[in-house]
Amino acid sequence: MNNHLKGVLMVLSSTAMWGLVGILVQYLISQKHFTPEWLVNTRLLASGLILLIITRLFYEKNIFKVLKENTVGLILLGVFGLLGSQYGFYVSINYSNAPTATILVFLLPVFIMLYTLIVKHKRPSGLEFISIVLAITGTVLIVTKGDFSSIVLSPIALLAGIGSALCCVFYTLQPRKILSRYSPTNVMGWSMLFGGLFISCFNNPFSVPGEITLYTLGAISGMILFGTVIAFCFYLKSLDYLPPTQASILTVGEPLCSIILSAIFLHVSFSLIELIGAAFILSTVFLLAKAK
Repeated sequence: MNNHLKGVLMVLSSTAMWGLVGILVQYLISQKHFTPEWLVNTRLLASGLILLIITRLFYEKNIFKVLKENTVGLILLGVFGLLGSQYGFYVSINYSNAPTATILVFLLPVFIMLYTLIVKHKRPSGLEFISIVLAITGTVLIVTKGDFSSIVLSPIALLAGIGSALCCVFYTLQPRKILSRYSPTNVMGWSMLFGGLFISCFNNPFSVPGEITLYTLGAISGMILFGTVIAFCFYLKSLDYLPPTQASILTVGEPLCSIILSAIFLHVSFSLIELIGAAFILSTVFLLAKAK
């Protein structure tokens, strides 16, 4: 398996797990009365601790070395990258709706393309540009189901959604230098821990707002282990093999994975518009395979 294909598979795996998280979070909030603040708080704290334990046991004996050399960078990554992207998405949903928030967040490839163009003076290839157009069009079709009246743009929702996308750009680009020297588990562990500690100043993680059952514990565990620990490590590791623009384009697989998982577990049917959107998104994978 060549490195380019390895990177593509890593991004697609991470988006599949993020798609699963969307279903789990919806279940926990809408049916079991958990709050977005508590879920984000618990997700970051628990994931950060787990990643640091994994790093200590399997990768780096001295997990504090990266902290001593990159304290400010890890705090910024945790607060403005990881916490900012997740919480901004939830706020955008709260002040608009899920389709609007999803479209705003998946402007990520456009922002990264602009960054590489303005800062790095590197133009996207023709295939990359076509992929961005197809990816965003496919995302819009999937999340709106062709009903564009469902898009609600309040000022707070707009700012929060764009802010979330910019935070995604930050955690895609900012840690690349640190990741060249330290394992993704170490970098992400400290960053998530800092993000969790920051929001703990405003939310008590020990005050559980929802209903604790065997099912909710399973959903929370899945959100932490698969949707955070493994997914973010896969995504960051993929940047060893893919340019940031291509990696960000492939993240639009998340809404596609969401509708597939919804069909499997929630018995939600596909509309023709959603299938067309899915075809657009899948086509980006083949285009980017040729753009290596």
